[in-house]
Amino acid sequence: MQHCPICSGTIKRETKEIIYTYKDASRAIMQMGEYCQSCGEGFLSPSDLKQSKKEIANFKREVDNLLTTCDLVRIRKKRKLNQKEASRIFGGGENAFHKYEMGENTQGRPLDILLRLLDNNKISIDDIETLYKKEAQTTKTLKVV
Repeated sequence: MQHCPICSGTIKRETKEIIYTYKDASRAIMQMGEYCQSCGEGFLSPSDLKQSKKEIANFKREVDNLLTTCDLVRIRKKRKLNQKEASRIFGGGENAFHKYEMGENTQGRPLDILLRLLDNNKISIDDIETLYKKEAQTTKTLKVV
């Protein structure tokens, strides 16, 4: 049986409702961890934190009015793209979309707006790739003196 390093109380592995606050918003999230039965202190392992990371990331995205991880997956699949293709088209690095969808990184507002336009059929993948190619050609022709 483990004892709390703070109060020497008994520690029990359980899931507790934890209130997370971000900016002016709060949300209850169920958090697995080891909790002291006397003082209530929680001890969370990396695997405990990993389980709630995506839920916390989506909460923050909702507060910031950004697409959630589920929205990103839905839009990408609607356009029949895998994560690597989406990363290539939208930028951010080879594994960017994987990280956005797993809640490891949050997409920036410009990408979020672009994805919303794409989702609402205001712009197409072809439009985005054409603009990207034009930008790449312009960048190659510019010379720094």
